[in-house]
Amino acid sequence: MDTSTTDPRFATEAEEKEYKKNILKIALFVGELMIKNGAETSRVEDSVLRICRSQGFYHANVFTTPTVVIISDEKFDGFCFMKTIDKRGINLNKISMLNNFSREFCSVKNPDIDKSIAELYEIDRAESYPLWFFYSCTGLASACFACLLGGNQLQNFIFTFIVAIIGDIIYDQIMKISSISAFSCVVASFVITILGVVLTEMNILATPTMLIVGSIMPLLPGVAVIKSIRDLISGNLISGISRVFEAFMILLSIASGVGVVLDLWFKLGGVL
Repeated sequence: MDTSTTDPRFATEAEEKEYKKNILKIALFVGELMIKNGAETSRVEDSVLRICRSQGFYHANVFTTPTVVIISDEKFDGFCFMKTIDKRGINLNKISMLNNFSREFCSVKNPDIDKSIAELYEIDRAESYPLWFFYSCTGLASACFACLLGGNQLQNFIFTFIVAIIGDIIYDQIMKISSISAFSCVVASFVITILGVVLTEMNILATPTMLIVGSIMPLLPGVAVIKSIRDLISGNLISGISRVFEAFMILLSIASGVGVVLDLWFKLGGVL
């Protein structure tokens, strides 16, 4: 059932419709922020529907892909709202904050709309970890992974740490300009491989293999692959297939950036 003009919260039908619009807009905002920060499709749709149903709107429908969120009322007034998502990342802290917001919002009848919207903007503006900390952890994880693969010399560890940070900075800067992840991966992997080859030619490293493999690890789309599998299992076929294709394009881009440099190096007499 849907709310009606007999609901004591509303004096007129116009007030009820305005309230419904606000609830749908809040639900849309939550869905947008969840996708932007790395939530899988099934969780986004579940959160959006719970928000609508908690306020008595049981006929809301939601359609979600990695690039768009659409919310509509399949019956009665036929309201429909859509939001496209251009940039996506992974921020588990914001996902946790949005989950807490959804639970609190769903537990309150007739919530304060302005306060809820302001809280969502605060979540959207919430700062992540400092860049120096983020890049340091990225470099350390890459260097440790290179060690696991056999690059356990001190100089290999140190230069993998440095090159991984350089590659990640390049990726982030290009994403600010183009917002095309595949292109950013090509350039970042290209630079990483060149640095590995240069260090090898300078006899600082015996081989660039471990440095390259360790440094490109932050670029690999592991999360995208897992989310695509979860989306396919949960029945979100369009979202699952699009994520699989996105992951494939990123992998192809990384392989292209590494392969071009190594091919030129081999032709010039380089040996792994």
